[in-house]
Amino acid sequence: MPYQVIARRWRPQAFDEVVGQRNVIETLKNAIATDRLAHALLFAGPRGVGKTTTARIVAKALNCDRGPTPAPCGRCGACEEITAGRSVDCLEVDAASNTQVEKTRDLLETVQYAPTRGRHKVYIIDEAHMLSTSSFNALLKTLEEPPPRVVFILATTEPHRIPATIQSRCQRHDFRLLGTAEIIGRLREIVAAEGVTVDEGTLSLLARAACGSLRDAQSLLDQAIASLGNSLEAGRVADLLGLVQADVLVEVTEAILTRDAARAIRLVDRLASHGQDLRQFTLELTGYLRDLAILRLCPEPGPLLDGARVSVDVARRQAERASLPELELMIKTLQQVEWEMRRAIQPRFLLEMALIRLAEIRHAQGLGEILGRLVAMEARLPAGPSPSPSPTELPLFGGHPTPPERPTRPAQAVETPPLSAGGRPPPEPAEPDSTLDVAAGWAATVGRLRGRKRLASVLAEVQSVGLEADTLTLEVRNGNAFVRDTLEDPETRRLIADAAAESFGRRLRIEYRFAAAPPPRLEAAARSAPAASPRVRDHPLVREALSLFGGTIVRDVSA
Repeated sequence: MPYQVIARRWRPQAFDEVVGQRNVIETLKNAIATDRLAHALLFAGPRGVGKTTTARIVAKALNCDRGPTPAPCGRCGACEEITAGRSVDCLEVDAASNTQVEKTRDLLETVQYAPTRGRHKVYIIDEAHMLSTSSFNALLKTLEEPPPRVVFILATTEPHRIPATIQSRCQRHDFRLLGTAEIIGRLREIVAAEGVTVDEGTLSLLARAACGSLRDAQSLLDQAIASLGNSLEAGRVADLLGLVQADVLVEVTEAILTRDAARAIRLVDRLASHGQDLRQFTLELTGYLRDLAILRLCPEPGPLLDGARVSVDVARRQAERASLPELELMIKTLQQVEWEMRRAIQPRFLLEMALIRLAEIRHAQGLGEILGRLVAMEARLPAGPSPSPSPTELPLFGGHPTPPERPTRPAQAVETPPLSAGGRPPPEPAEPDSTLDVAAGWAATVGRLRGRKRLASVLAEVQSVGLEADTLTLEVRNGNAFVRDTLEDPETRRLIADAAAESFGRRLRIEYRFAAAPPPRLEAAARSAPAASPRVRDHPLVREALSLFGGTIVRDVSA
């Protein structure tokens, strides 16, 4: 007989043999035992987790000579025919290759006929999401009101592509990915029956590489046996599967922790020269850094590190040298670069730059430390506007902030200040603010209010600024009613006071000194001036200016 792969030879033939889908299996068994099985079932879940296998077991449970029973015998004629795929009462259709509506209609024509041998006619539609819209429409009415003794089972890896009208007529069962321990347990049974000797590391490698799919794990095991024989070692299996050796993961992590980017780059060159898949290396390094984060959080990780490539003792020593924020940022960086490597012409360059960034992450400081340095810098600054810190004053990658330079003053005798009742020296008297500080502070205040056009135009009339104690005096050269009303408005005072408080570093009281009002003869001349011509007054730009600044037209200069 031709060779049959492990995934087919070890396919479950009864509900109790299905691995990992306990909730689904128990529901189906109880439904069959109580004769409450729905006429349309939707099996949704990832590949290789048992959807089609479970559908075949349902067909055997319904048509077994001992049934309907949740424990089909597997030896009667009906069970053997369904297992071999030649039963006329269990029709399995691959929707990926039968998307045309004509084939769907041909299939539905047989629904009207009674089962030939068994009690039920079971239709298993695999990859049901591949059916066309016309095929779904043809299937819709049959799913809603099928003939007696007919059961439809739709299996799909993409349930979101199944129309809602179809899903609403089916009883949905979701199959999940299998855990590493569940896959290892099943593989251990298989290798024991096949007479293959393996170490625990090999089974962990296969289970992790399968990413939750038992069928993938069985296929990888079959490949390893065909290549390496009946004695499997973890190192040789890792080479066969294109996985990175555990010592390489430890070495590149050590280069990152010691900020040795050159060593990490040389490792990439070594992997590339051996034909290693660099994207796979990126994924495995991400997984190892995740293991380090788990060890930082959980001293006894237990099953959280099932299938780990590196021994726990080695990983724990490296985990103690990195903080959780650093590990989180490293993992995010690798995840981003792995996504970019899928589409890059030169993925190696992206990986090299990412490893350089990972080494520099060790220099990075947390937000709390940066804020603490900012507070310390602010405390050392003199009163008045704060200059923008230069890069040397706020380092993000090591170093210490450079204290701001203080103005040179003549040497004075130092006296010990008397202590207050609380044991602290009394506050020093405020030093008089220089003209340069006041001008800079007022310029910063105006800059903060530049977005308010009307207020900015009025502040342009400020001729000089003075600061005495906590009073900021503004001398305004234009004392007309519009300027006075705008500046005296409580909302305007509040805006100026808030902006000045941010610029000068403390709350100030705002006072105005207006220039003398225009001479009476000018006001009379203004009142006696001819009115602006309708052409000028109605111009859109003039109307916008009047609305923006709250002004009036005094004289038409074009008249």
